[in-house]
Amino acid sequence: MTELQQSGNVITAPAVILNRARLRPPPLPKAMLERDALIQRLSASGNRLTLLTSPLGYGKTTLMAACAINMDEDWGWLRCCSADNQPAVFLQHLAALFGLLPSSPEQEQTLGTALFNALEARSRPFTLFLDDLHLLRSPGTRRLLNELIGFAAPQLRIVAASEGLPELEIAHLRRDQHLQLIGTSELSLDNTQIAQLASKRGALLDNDSIYQLRTSSEGWISGVLLALAARADNADASEYIADYLSQSLLQGLPPKIQYFLQQTAVVSGFNPELAALLSGHEQPERTLRWLTRHDLFIQPNPDDVLTHRYHPALRSACLRHLQRRDSASLRALHLQAADWLLQHRCYGEAVYQLGRGGDYNRLLAEVEQHSFDLLREGKVDSIVDFLMDLPDRDTDHLTLAITEASTVIATNDIERARHCLLLLQRLVREAQVPADRPERLFQTIAFLRSRLAVLGGNYRHGLRLTDSSMRHWPQRTAASAVLLYNRASCLLALGDLDCAEQAAHEALEQLTQFAFRGYTHNLHLLLTQIDLARGDTLQADQRLVSRLQHDPAATSNTFYDLFLNIGQALVQMQQGKFEAARQQLAQAEAAALEVVHSAALPWVLHHQACLYDAWGQPEQAIKLWDESRRLAWQYRLYGIYRIAGAWRVRLAVRQQDEPIIAQWLDEWAWCEAHYGEALHYEERLARGWVLCHQGETRTAQALAHQLQEQASAQGNQLLALQVHLLDARIARNGHQQAELYSALEQALQLSLGHRLGQLLQQEGTELRNELRQLLSPAFRRQQGLPDLPTSKQLLHPLQALLADADPQPTLIDPLTRREQDVLQRIARGQGNQQIAEGLNVSLSTVKTHINNLFRKLGAAERQQAIQIARTLNLLT
Repeated sequence: MTELQQSGNVITAPAVILNRARLRPPPLPKAMLERDALIQRLSASGNRLTLLTSPLGYGKTTLMAACAINMDEDWGWLRCCSADNQPAVFLQHLAALFGLLPSSPEQEQTLGTALFNALEARSRPFTLFLDDLHLLRSPGTRRLLNELIGFAAPQLRIVAASEGLPELEIAHLRRDQHLQLIGTSELSLDNTQIAQLASKRGALLDNDSIYQLRTSSEGWISGVLLALAARADNADASEYIADYLSQSLLQGLPPKIQYFLQQTAVVSGFNPELAALLSGHEQPERTLRWLTRHDLFIQPNPDDVLTHRYHPALRSACLRHLQRRDSASLRALHLQAADWLLQHRCYGEAVYQLGRGGDYNRLLAEVEQHSFDLLREGKVDSIVDFLMDLPDRDTDHLTLAITEASTVIATNDIERARHCLLLLQRLVREAQVPADRPERLFQTIAFLRSRLAVLGGNYRHGLRLTDSSMRHWPQRTAASAVLLYNRASCLLALGDLDCAEQAAHEALEQLTQFAFRGYTHNLHLLLTQIDLARGDTLQADQRLVSRLQHDPAATSNTFYDLFLNIGQALVQMQQGKFEAARQQLAQAEAAALEVVHSAALPWVLHHQACLYDAWGQPEQAIKLWDESRRLAWQYRLYGIYRIAGAWRVRLAVRQQDEPIIAQWLDEWAWCEAHYGEALHYEERLARGWVLCHQGETRTAQALAHQLQEQASAQGNQLLALQVHLLDARIARNGHQQAELYSALEQALQLSLGHRLGQLLQQEGTELRNELRQLLSPAFRRQQGLPDLPTSKQLLHPLQALLADADPQPTLIDPLTRREQDVLQRIARGQGNQQIAEGLNVSLSTVKTHINNLFRKLGAAERQQAIQIARTLNLLT
């Protein structure tokens, strides 16, 4: 007999007054955000315990209430409170959910047994929703709950919300995969959800407002709602949020904890040593563990020294309290933090603290001494932050001007960059040139001008600037390395892979010599793009994997990390791993949003659009391209504006969207008049597709011939494949069957030889019928074409297409009946544990079946397996 069943013999308490208000969920908000995917996870069977763990205000209660109200099976609700720390109170409220209220003292003594027996007697599943589980702290109540989780009838499922992980015995549930955890990252809102929530609240936000709201709130739903309320009231959102946190959280904390939070909130990141200095606590580790256990908006900080941080909303609220309490002490605290940070070489945070402390003379001195360290460590966001806070930014301070100009390499803030450029040129005219290192100033001006040329899409001009500067100022410096990077960027855009690779390697060598941690990621992305263009997907993949595995500084947790994410996504897209690529680009988007002054977002959105276009989701791709172009135009990033436009018009050609085509042609005419042949090779390829669409066959053929010559000269296999597809479309339009299959055969051989999955992406999807014919062994024998590799050696999309070409598609290695059962359940969205329970087999057996499935289908992930299975007609 368990302790819960025996509990009638050990629990003695005064009569309990039942609070029925705690036995029902709260009413749902009038304008509630639908979160169907999360509700589906709460409703899914197979988990004994589902825990939603996050700080307050992330919508846990609302999510559970929405799940409960829409459930088909039986359920009960209990909102926990401090009174439940008396086991008798907790037990009687649980018993009330089953109609087991005792009518006599004797029944009270056996209530635990009655509850257990009631669960055992049930034939239908029952879901118990427990809200505010973190309030259950007494050993007696926790013991009762552990017994309920561990030994009650299997018909019982528990879904609970808690601020922090509750102190329950759940290790065995994790071991047996009966535990589902839904944390802060999954409860946080993304851009789309913020826009939907704003719309439901009657606020139509533009995309800039959405991005800013997500950045400031980090997806915290209460922060978003309060900001929307402040917007409606024309009030300060930070005040609304600070009042909410003060009333709902801070006032209920012990005074010692409140003081600790306020003192340590002066820094954006800290460790126990710095926390002890600022707060005076002798055992800060103990306090930090307490804050973490109770999930009080404290998070790991991706920094080698400053290991902890607070959510910006909590930090802002604490600083408001501290400012009101003693503003003079607050300034002294900032300066005290700056001293410690400088001693520990945390220069980015140190200069921020000096600015907050009002010591601008010392700030400028530290910037002059440590600007190189800040840039080398990738702390560009820190530089931008303190520059924005300076009271007199537009000064004639040469070092400050050079430092701010250097931030353009990351922020792409063209307007500010132009201002810095004019300032530096004026200082040169006024003979304010440093005598000891004049090259520093002139190389900075040159890399700034050439970077603006790259971002503006003026590639020939960018090359002239870099070549001229390197002739006049050949010294190897960090600025000269950036000049080489700009040169490589221009060369790649113009299709000169060989010279671009040489310049990129030279820049990488110099930056590595100067121990730059972050900026080298840009170069690795550029080299990855060159590898992919040459069809060396394996080399591109190995480059990034090696970077992440063998270089401990590769992930510097700075703005620059998004370039590695983009690189990995491009490789995965080429391999057809669309879901994995989506996740990488989501990380890149989050990194871009963290630096509010950054204009990197249009690049991320463009690559996301390319992904969805390849994935067969054109409507989503259109939205992303339109947003990328809108932001690029706003930031004057005309280079990415034109590249995104080139991809967008290719989709417009496939959809026969004449207005978009006409708009693009106007832009093309302007660019051709200003830049001639010095246009990005992707723009010229897009022009070929438009010409084909307009029936200008000879002009399209001439352009395709030029691009094919360039591709051959530079070994650009990816461009060659796309030109072959263009040739095939031109031939199909002219009813030239022999030329059509000749062009497709060349594209097919390139795809097989270099594992270019892009054969079946974008325009390639419209030639599927011809490719099926070309993959037919009988057709190939008739045309005198060589045999293709067996389907096991093909890329998985081609394997699926080959099978689809057969009237009765089959696999070389057919699926067993049990593997077919597993496949059907995967397609329905079931997890491994659900599949195991549904088939009454072990979890390891399910994993074996899935591995066999992936091997036979040539898939690397579930989404790929489903796509291939559908193509093969294996799903019912």
